[in-house]
Amino acid sequence: MSKILCCVLAIFLVGSAVKAQQILRVVDAATSVPLAFATVVAPGTTGLTDERGRFALGGDLLASDTVKVSYVGYQVGEITGAELAQASYRLGLQQVATTVFGDERLVVYGRRGENAGGITQVEVLSGAEIARVQPLSTAAALENLSGAYVQKSQFGGGSPILRGFEANRVLLVVDGVRMNNAIYRNGHLQNSITVDPLALAQLEVIYGAGSLAYGSDAIGGVVYFRTKAPRLLSPGAEATDRKLSGEVAVNVGSAAGSVQSSALVEYRAKSFATLTLLSTTQTSHLRAGARGPNEFPDFGRRPTYVERVGGNDEVKNNPRPARQIGTAYDQYNLLQKFRWRLNRGLLLDLNLQASTTGDVPRYDALTEARAGNLRWARWDYGPQTRTLAAAKLTDLRPTKLYDAATYLVSHQFVAEDRIRRRFGDDLEENNLEKVHTANLQTDFSKQLAGTTLRYGIDLRRDWVASAAFLRNVSTGDFSTPGLATRYPSQGSSLTGLGSYVDLEHSLNEVIKLRGGLRVAHQQLRATFGRDDPIEWPQAYLAGIVNYNTSVTGSFGVKASTKFGRLTGLFSQGFRAPNIDDFAKFRERNGFILVPNPELVPERSNTFELGYAFTSDDDKFLLTTTAYHTWLANAVIRVPGLLPDGSPFLTTNGEVLSVQTNANASSARVYGFDVRAGYQLLRGLDLSGSFHALRGVRDQAGPDGETIVLPQDHIPPPYGRFALDYRRNKWLVGGNVRYQFAKRPEDYAVSDISDGVAGLTFDRTGTSDNFEFTPVDPATGRYVGSLGWWTLNVNALYAVNDRWTLRLKVDNLFDRHYRTFASGVSAAGLDVGLGVSGKF
Repeated sequence: MSKILCCVLAIFLVGSAVKAQQILRVVDAATSVPLAFATVVAPGTTGLTDERGRFALGGDLLASDTVKVSYVGYQVGEITGAELAQASYRLGLQQVATTVFGDERLVVYGRRGENAGGITQVEVLSGAEIARVQPLSTAAALENLSGAYVQKSQFGGGSPILRGFEANRVLLVVDGVRMNNAIYRNGHLQNSITVDPLALAQLEVIYGAGSLAYGSDAIGGVVYFRTKAPRLLSPGAEATDRKLSGEVAVNVGSAAGSVQSSALVEYRAKSFATLTLLSTTQTSHLRAGARGPNEFPDFGRRPTYVERVGGNDEVKNNPRPARQIGTAYDQYNLLQKFRWRLNRGLLLDLNLQASTTGDVPRYDALTEARAGNLRWARWDYGPQTRTLAAAKLTDLRPTKLYDAATYLVSHQFVAEDRIRRRFGDDLEENNLEKVHTANLQTDFSKQLAGTTLRYGIDLRRDWVASAAFLRNVSTGDFSTPGLATRYPSQGSSLTGLGSYVDLEHSLNEVIKLRGGLRVAHQQLRATFGRDDPIEWPQAYLAGIVNYNTSVTGSFGVKASTKFGRLTGLFSQGFRAPNIDDFAKFRERNGFILVPNPELVPERSNTFELGYAFTSDDDKFLLTTTAYHTWLANAVIRVPGLLPDGSPFLTTNGEVLSVQTNANASSARVYGFDVRAGYQLLRGLDLSGSFHALRGVRDQAGPDGETIVLPQDHIPPPYGRFALDYRRNKWLVGGNVRYQFAKRPEDYAVSDISDGVAGLTFDRTGTSDNFEFTPVDPATGRYVGSLGWWTLNVNALYAVNDRWTLRLKVDNLFDRHYRTFASGVSAAGLDVGLGVSGKF
């Protein structure tokens, strides 16, 4: 598809400066439809076009100034003030084919708002794309639209995997504020649910080590959530321009009986704008696909469940085993933003967010059985709450130190509840965790004779409060007799300070270099109590401290030739230990985890090579990336001892083996990504992606010798093919998502024993969740994750300028499948209807 984005400009030029009002109008030349919310960047001002594609540039634009206009799906164009003086001037920008993947279709990305097309591999999902597939969560959006792999322990959540790294080795960021806090664990994290998919303007996946710009945790990459923002009226806006507008949207889905609704109100003036968005999501129990693998007809079924009747737990038969009882949840979200134009080139943004849920059942735990009996009568995440208050000052007034600067201060609060009760037991265990995070960060950029200099400083402070109590569900009584809190009972904290410098330099029109350095320092502190179930040494009661410092760097080169774009990148990443690594005290699967004050940061070194080719007519695009990551000082669980030297702890009638976290492993993860797109006909586009990776790690055997074994968190090969058709008011698409099988021998190992027949490997109890795969009826052994594919179709119809209708039919053939490492089966046939209207 070859369209032209035209800019029609009405202006006057006085002397060497353009003194009269400059009005920029952005339209699609093929249809003459205005392109609302295109990005305009000019000296002293930046913003988006209005609903009619217009933007006022102001009256003091110099003839030598450059204005950039960009729009998702189009190449970025530039125009000077002198060119704008020509009233009849038309700037034609070639539209990028809709099949384009990666950073070519991204206008800006990340915390620093960088233009794409550089060395880093980036993938973007626009708000329009997300709305079209009607995801119930941001995890579902990532799963359906991006190259990220998503693990699910329950329906209400999703844990992104980037290049074989997951949980606290992947950094989540919302509007420039890091979501990862001091208790992000290394198993599976479902915290992305607290970002509202209906509030997203853009979702960005930044692959590879992102520690230079973001600090700790960004080893596998960064998932960046960019929420909708209010838009100021341009200085030259007419008095008749609408100042108050809004939008309502409703989506319903059949597989979970879901209802998702939102209401948005926006007020716009020249110096002030505000946006308010409220949304809710209600679901019932998720129905899995009816057509399962013939050799495992009962896999993923829910034949029985627990219900409390008359003060007793009873096992009930499920008349519809495909209905996964224990998956329903509700969610409520608020987004409130304010924007002020304080001065020419000076903007102030206030960002308020709140999200909370009802109880979110941990479905994989509810299906866990011991000796053939269901283990848990209840296992819920209680209301998962996240609030954010952030203020951001953007200064686009050039000085000797910077051309642009941003100052961001934020406070984030997270509350996590875990509520568990064993079958037949009246005592319900409640663990309550509260985390307050304060953050200050600054970013600066400066152009220096062909070199772009970026630098900044980060400061963060996390406070963690942990509590636990027992509730008798029969009497309602509460008690805390020797009950262990998940984290130190007397409080814990994390303090981090970091700074970075990043240089980008063009040697010539072909070669561009980029490199940088980050220095980070962190302090952890944890204090335990005298009433804890373990008699801690005096040092633990006074407060144990962990200090560490990390220095990381990166260097990359990009060569743009007529044969395509070649990139090479070496990048270092690190993950400093947090409170969850350092001081967690938790029982699981017959083990008890105890603190280790001696942890040091995990470190990674990654080499990657990339190639991108776009045909001259923009009808064909191919991008490939190969990468290899070495991970050192990896934190894993190893046998440990209590402070009294005992390797066992007896509690609640169970004898638990002691474990601790230690920097006891090294690992390698390597793989490649391929993305391609081709325009078959005008408006008809075919695209596809394929991802394959492998990971191994060094692990000590029973005799102390090192054994090379599979690394955990490594999904089997997976990908997606899509076909999209656009014409007039219609957008119709279909896609096939697929995953290869993963063999048992490729799963991570939790324990190694030496017997008469040789070494025996136990693969249960790891993050790979080997025990959630089918069992071979002939051998009684787990067979690993099965391969699967699913066909999905969707359609969008723009009735008029105000109303839009959406239809989706996911898993058209009602196939039963479960993604790798997940403890809940995916949705079966899911018919969704959506409608949105503007006013």
